[in-house]
Amino acid sequence: MQKTILITGSTDGIGLKTAKTLVSLGHNVLIHGRNFEKVKEVEKSLKEISSKVIIQSYIADLSNLKDVINLAKNIMSKHKTLDIIINNAGIYKTANSVTEDGLDVRFVVNSVAPYFLTKLLIPLFHKKSRIINLSSAAQASVNIDAMLGKVQLNHGEAYAQSKLALTMITSVQAQEFKNNISSIISVNPASLLATKMVKEGYGIVGNDITIGSNILVSMALDDRFENIKGKYYDNDNNKFALPHPFGQDIQNCKMIVDTVEKILSSKFE
Repeated sequence: MQKTILITGSTDGIGLKTAKTLVSLGHNVLIHGRNFEKVKEVEKSLKEISSKVIIQSYIADLSNLKDVINLAKNIMSKHKTLDIIINNAGIYKTANSVTEDGLDVRFVVNSVAPYFLTKLLIPLFHKKSRIINLSSAAQASVNIDAMLGKVQLNHGEAYAQSKLALTMITSVQAQEFKNNISSIISVNPASLLATKMVKEGYGIVGNDITIGSNILVSMALDDRFENIKGKYYDNDNNKFALPHPFGQDIQNCKMIVDTVEKILSSKFE
């Protein structure tokens, strides 16, 4: 059955490879990026793979929460249902780590934006819909003050904390959306893949990116990932696993979501 799949951050890396595979398999793909020219170039390349599917592109800067709202509105104006969302967009290294709102851009893009976008798009989901959140093997206890922009962290610390935060958010949203969807999973697509992020962060070329895209395609389509809510999948070991100990405490998980809601309420009250 043909699916409609939204992939954030799909103009390069794992997101782009996943989009190409899903289009080749006959699925409709909604791509997203920050740069208009780059997004349109990717849209054109995907349409060359198949003329039998719908390819739509959306422009949004996920570090700007107003852009997240506009992105959701644009998608909802064109679609009545959404089968899968892959919250793939992420940031590791940046010249300016503080947003215009005084928040840490790594937390906003990697944690707050996927939470917010998913919540806004819930009216489009149905009993068979799936939510896939890109986590990482790099995970660390979350400093709430850093999440609120009161403390500045280095790139590695902010990335690891923001990825665990998204993993924890997945656990809480699994309860919130349990009657609206089939699955919501956080996934480490595999460590040190050949992405721009790995090259920037570690100065290495990295491993075959297909390792990461293959697990995302499987999570979107395969029966074995149906009816799974709130679990973390470690693709380094090809199995569901426990996240960092800080993320295993449900009270900590609720604290993270409460902090995200505090950020959103302060922004949009």
